[in-house]
Amino acid sequence: MPAVIKSKKRSAAAMPAGEPTYPSPIYSPAIGKKALEALAPALDRLAEADLVTVRLDVEAATYAALGVARFVSSPDVRARFALLPREEFDMTYLHELELVCFAALHALAEARAAGALTTTDARLPIEIVSEATEIEGRMQALCEYHLSDDPAIRPELDRLRPGTGHRDLANDLLGYARIYELRADVVKDDRKLYRAGDAARARELAGVMAQRRSTAMTPKARKAYGRYVRVWTLLCRRYDEVRAAALWLWRRSARVQERFPSLFAAGRPNSGRPRKESASDRRRESDGGGSGRVAGGEEAVETPSPEGVEGSPS
Repeated sequence: MPAVIKSKKRSAAAMPAGEPTYPSPIYSPAIGKKALEALAPALDRLAEADLVTVRLDVEAATYAALGVARFVSSPDVRARFALLPREEFDMTYLHELELVCFAALHALAEARAAGALTTTDARLPIEIVSEATEIEGRMQALCEYHLSDDPAIRPELDRLRPGTGHRDLANDLLGYARIYELRADVVKDDRKLYRAGDAARARELAGVMAQRRSTAMTPKARKAYGRYVRVWTLLCRRYDEVRAAALWLWRRSARVQERFPSLFAAGRPNSGRPRKESASDRRRESDGGGSGRVAGGEEAVETPSPEGVEGSPS
């Protein structure tokens, strides 16, 4: 690996044609390691339930965020952010954006080197997969029906919708359980799909699946993967705060979405969104007919092998 790596060229979505260019932030493993160490306290404060699922190309998304960090480093741009009330926007998010990006690149490299992104998921009992699939499908249908127009919940539904596989299933269970808690008054009114114990059981099943997956990794890979997810979560939080403020500050600009792209869009190389697999798809996977994750996510690139289920033919 070269000692110094310049940031990749941003895509059209991240750098509009005709925009002025800025000096590229420079990343090196040494800088990335220092960034990771500096952010250790913030990473440790993240609660397990708040960790963000990795379901896209983290490297591409991080370089898109670095492009934004490059733009907001301009004194004029920072001065504009500083006009926001302190109780509404923390300037620390702006100052630390590049730092978190460097830490994310370093954590990603460490996770790859440790084999944390190539480890095949542990084999799961078919009854666990079946129950988890049933609950996830019911919770997803309820949330999509009642909350797809909720501006605070819609981004989370967009994040949960694509993807396949057992890791995706476990993370979806946690995601929908959290939505159930945030909008308890809404979901409880549904007389067709709501089940009082679904959220709690979803967390239990996700825990079982996560434990199985964890035991399939080496201790080194497990540690690297945990750090990788935490850094990605922190980057998402910092960037989303910066982007939300920017979308308001530059709301009269027709190109604000290009200047401050969503990480979800930047990290998905294909224009089409992978479909969410149905319950029958997961059952086929449980029977040994799965073909791994669909394209478009970090795990699609890193995990070529199908997931196994106990009791399925080898």
